[in-house]
Amino acid sequence: MPVPNINQTNELQAALQTLLPVSASCGVQQVASEAEAFEYEEEGRHLANSVIKRRNEFISGRRCARMALNHIGQVSCALPTDSNGLPVWPSATIGSITHSRGLCCAVAASAEKMIYLGIDLEKTNRLSPRAMERVVHPLESAVIGDDQALASLLFSAKEAYFKAQFPIWGAQPNFKDIALQIESDTQQLSVLEISMNLPAQLREVTLRMKFSYKFVRDYVVTLCWLEL
Repeated sequence: MPVPNINQTNELQAALQTLLPVSASCGVQQVASEAEAFEYEEEGRHLANSVIKRRNEFISGRRCARMALNHIGQVSCALPTDSNGLPVWPSATIGSITHSRGLCCAVAASAEKMIYLGIDLEKTNRLSPRAMERVVHPLESAVIGDDQALASLLFSAKEAYFKAQFPIWGAQPNFKDIALQIESDTQQLSVLEISMNLPAQLREVTLRMKFSYKFVRDYVVTLCWLEL
């Protein structure tokens, strides 16, 4: 697997800066290939026996999260994992972490300014035809066709949405519970349909959420958020 270089890291950082709402901040980093040490011992206890790749992705994710938090005035601190496997963010903050094939990024914001926040990073050349079938809603299929990059964009946007809502709702929808329209001129997405399987209040909130995206070489990064 090709290792991302510093140019890709800088390009991803620049792309995120154009997508972020003013109340949020980000951190971006290349995942190390050699074994790294946990910055805070309590963060890595559950990964003591994990392979180096998994450990390094986790370490880079936490490092990116602390970068993002520092940008909004938070002092660096441990970000342990809760019972759902999610980071425990400092009081009065929210955030999200993602990694894909050697790159990692995170976003954070004050909970006084942001209600929902999710980020996802994906390679655009990895979805199989079967995976695309699981991801693409019938309302999306005419536009997507067999375009792997656009299907990857939908996959990423839906993952960002799942991450944004989960801390509050704990919902675990499948990919076809939400249909999105890609607006390439503005690099945003809008909601076409939401399944009745989801709670009514979550459906109402989803219609107000914002989605944005950027292709960075053979990656796509997406954000989903809702400000106060």
